[in-house]
Order: sequence, then structure tokens, then C-alpha cells
Amino acid sequence: MAIAEDKRRLATRVTIIQGVVLGAFVLLAGGFWFFQIAQHARFKEMAENNHQRTLPLRAPRGVILDRSGRVLVENRGATNISILREHSKNLDRTIDLLAKVTDVPADEIRDIVARHRHEPSYRPIVVISDATLDQVAAVEARQLELPDVMTQDVPARKYPSESLAAHLIGYVGEAGEGQIAEEGLSLGTIVGQTGVEKIYNRLLMGQDGARRVVVNSVGREIREIDEIPPVEGRRVQLTLNLSMQKAAEEGFRALNYWGSAIVLDPRTGDVLTFVSLPAYDPNQFAAGINRAAYQALITDKLRPLQNRAIQGRYSPGSTFKIVVATAAL
Repeated sequence: MAIAEDKRRLATRVTIIQGVVLGAFVLLAGGFWFFQIAQHARFKEMAENNHQRTLPLRAPRGVILDRSGRVLVENRGATNISILREHSKNLDRTIDLLAKVTDVPADEIRDIVARHRHEPSYRPIVVISDATLDQVAAVEARQLELPDVMTQDVPARKYPSESLAAHLIGYVGEAGEGQIAEEGLSLGTIVGQTGVEKIYNRLLMGQDGARRVVVNSVGREIREIDEIPPVEGRRVQLTLNLSMQKAAEEGFRALNYWGSAIVLDPRTGDVLTFVSLPAYDPNQFAAGINRAAYQALITDKLRPLQNRAIQGRYSPGSTFKIVVATAAL
């Protein structure tokens, strides 16, 4: 009786062990299938990015011209400073050291990195746009201490001096959450925010390119694999007369007046002059305006950001006499 009971217990134990072993093999097989088949594309991309890096090449925006072909807005060279989280062993240390050598608040850099936290770790995050020569030199001199920080030359917008036609031309800046959702843009894309830059943004944007390079274990470039050159945006020619625009704005400033002035060609309706003063410097926005400068603009009692030509409210004055005279006749 005891021997039969022992055999049953032994058989039960063997069955349990067989079930455990079988379950383990099923889990292993499921894991192999998940990682090698279901997640194949993801892990292949990660493996390739261990030794390859794709760098975006920003397309220069199209030039804006006046009616005679004179340049109103063009592009200039600039340098961005980016962080590569994939090659960062201690991101907090990198941010603190970068903030120290570039004199940029560490909290601002952390905020930018946090906004991009859902993006792939191998994609560079631009933390300082249009960096100064001192900032670039400081980063380049500390490459051994900052192996996860890179500099990249990019085109940036160059606007006329003295805020010429600022409200008409507008300015560019990073796409906001609403623009990203509506237009399907990626975070960090530079788009027109106001004026002609916004209205004709699709024409002016162009098409970004890309550059694939091979990097070593510490993220240093070894060689270039291939490059897709960026395509410059299309040119946009306005009906504005640059000489008349300058004369109108100089007239306002000479008399120390603020206001608006629009001059139209009565034969065609072309806008020859579009003045709204006081204005602002669009170059500040193109370079990434800081909080202090922006706060100064929005708290200024003269409201330089207001487009007086189309947003101001004024009494019709003597021009309304034409309506009254017509009604009387």
C-alpha cells in the first residue's frame, strides 16, 4: 500500500516538473518570437543606431523680395548646440556642465530635454539655437568632458535692420503644440509665426535633408555613409516698394510719431507701403527670444507687437465725408 502511494507521489512530482519545464520552454519560445519577430524592426533600428547616426539637414527658407527684386529677408549661417541622450552616461551632469560653460540656465535646458523625452534617444535635441561664438568655442574645447554634446551648422533667418516692415514680414520660431498637431510637424521644426512668414510658410519652408554617418563607441563621426541634400524653399515676391517703406518709416521716426500708414496703388490695389510703429526686431525671435526680452515686449505700454495697420481701431475721420456726400446726392 505504501509503495503504491509513493509511486503516485513520484508520478505527481514528475508531472509537475514536466509541466514547469514545458511552461518555461513555452515562455522562452514566446519571448524569442516577441523579440525576434514582433519587435524585429524596432531592435534592428536600435542596432543600426549603435554605429550609425542620422543627422537632419535643415532646408534654407525661401528669400522674400520686394516688387523690384530687392531682398527683404534672407538667410545667414548659425550654429545649434544639441544633446545626444543615446551617448549620455549621466544626463544631469551633462546639462549642468553645459549650462555652466554656455551661461544658459540649467532649468531651461532641462525643460527643452523634457519636451523631447518621447522622441528616440538617438535623435539630437537642440538645446541652444543660434549659439554665440563663445558658446560654440566653449563646447568644442570640452569635447572630452561633453561627448554627448554636438554642434551643427544650420541656416537661420536674417531680417532687415531697424525693424523694417516687421509686422508685414513677421518672424519664424519653433512650431507650437497646435501647429504640430494640425500640420503634422515634428517637435523643433521652424515655421512662420506671423505675417508673410506664416501665410506663405508652406512655400518658404522647403524640404529638409538628412546625413547618415558612422560613429564610434563614444559617438564621434568616423565617415559619412550618404547624404540627402536639403531643398531650399521657394522665393516670394511682394508688391511692397522697399524705398517707399523706408521713407515712410523714417518720416514717422523723424517726427517722433507712432501709428500706421498704408499706401496702395489705386490702379491695381497693390500694397506699396505697410507701416506699423512702434515695431519689434524679428531677428530676436529667429534667434530664439529669451523670456526677459519677450516679457519686455508684451508689457511695453506702446504695444510694439500690435499690428496697428490691421488691428488698431480708429475713427474714420474726413474719409467718412465721402460716404455722407454720396448719401446726400
